[in-house]
Amino acid sequence: MMAVPRFSSLFLLVMLALAAPAAAQEVAEWERSSAKKIDYANMVTKKGELFGFYCRELKNKFVGGLVMKMPLFTTMVRDEQTYSLNIVIDGNRDSVTLKAKDIELWFEAVDLNQQLILARLYESIKSSHRLQMGIASIGWRGSYDYDNAAEKLDGLMDKCL
Repeated sequence: MMAVPRFSSLFLLVMLALAAPAAAQEVAEWERSSAKKIDYANMVTKKGELFGFYCRELKNKFVGGLVMKMPLFTTMVRDEQTYSLNIVIDGNRDSVTLKAKDIELWFEAVDLNQQLILARLYESIKSSHRLQMGIASIGWRGSYDYDNAAEKLDGLMDKCL
């Protein structure tokens, strides 16, 4: 007779757990600013993760690129090493090679092929609301939802692309 109430209580707990909504993923915010001849927009999370675009003036020409800074990178990336970043936006996949400088990863579009990749990523992210990334060599993955990319990225890369 005791087994029935226990089973019922356990059943209720399981049903309540299944019925409770899954924890919503944190929504990242895009922030835009300028400093020392560099215009940039970064997607920042409450965990201190950062992914962004920049456009800087270099010897009377403009160069654009990407930057990433993740707290986990302090123990995962080695200075001056290159890492392949896979990016998935709305089911479309791209890849760029980033170079580690301290705990940040950088990609600078210096040739036409790199500029085309950067332009495609920039336009895709600007018109999307979800970004998934991964670096297989260090076993890192990230998935981010955001709402304000179109507003913050608009016009940022006009001089660079």
